Amino acid sequence: MKWPILFCTIFLGNSLWGQFYLNDIHGLKISQEKYQLMRKNKIINITANSIEADGSNTKGFSLNQELQIDGKKMVTTIANIASPTEKITNTYELSKLKRTIKNRSSIQTTTDYAYDEKGLLNKIISTTIDSIQKKPISETHLWQYQTNGIPISMVKWGDGIDTVKVAFVADSTGNIIEEYWYKKGKKIESYYYYYTNNQLTDVVRFNAKANRLIPDFVYEYNQQNQLTSMIQVSFNGSSVIHWAYTYHSNGLRETETARDKEKNIIAKITYSFEKQ
Repeated sequence: MKWPILFCTIFLGNSLWGQFYLNDIHGLKISQEKYQLMRKNKIINITANSIEADGSNTKGFSLNQELQIDGKKMVTTIANIASPTEKITNTYELSKLKRTIKNRSSIQTTTDYAYDEKGLLNKIISTTIDSIQKKPISETHLWQYQTNGIPISMVKWGDGIDTVKVAFVADSTGNIIEEYWYKKGKKIESYYYYYTNNQLTDVVRFNAKANRLIPDFVYEYNQQNQLTSMIQVSFNGSSVIHWAYTYHSNGLRETETARDKEKNIIAKITYSFEKQ
């Protein structure tokens, strides 16, 4: 059953979607907040159990996330009967994510994060090595900011790919509301971000074929500013997944339930944790 693995991949920060601000900046912020919450609550281990629509446990699925007591390393292992086991190792320095190493089958991807003197992310270097092909492939994201710390541009380059320049537009409160991609001077993608009370609520893109804006994600929150639901639309709009979330009293996620376009339950994931 693929849906728990799909969400766990998103939850752990892998880039399944194109938006650079969403993945690099916002995604890193969410990941850091979860890490800080685990440290605050002295959590050393999180496990997940996946339940099918009929109430049975998902065969072959497991997720285990272990945080070292000193907070410098987090190791996540995800197993699924339909795909190879994935091991993700995050290392931290001064409470900031510095490196992620992902191993899955013969493929290893190492991602390094660099920050400026203000603590802002300014560079991501990702290198993938396939032991079968034995030829590393790298990609670099170089971020630039206004003097007030708001992202203004990003440049992506790498092995065998054209350089992409990305421009950002912020609103009066500093929220990024527009993202434009340029390749060889030509605009190739447009993304738009919407907010309520400074919380991201919608991520949409302009679809040239449909000649209209199409949502990729729609978010809702509770009074504690916790994400309570997310609507996830596939790139071509052929599938829609509705996610609902509940939380423990300490703020850590308790459950997440996935439903299809017709609101039928696909799966439910329940998290439990261990304190030091």
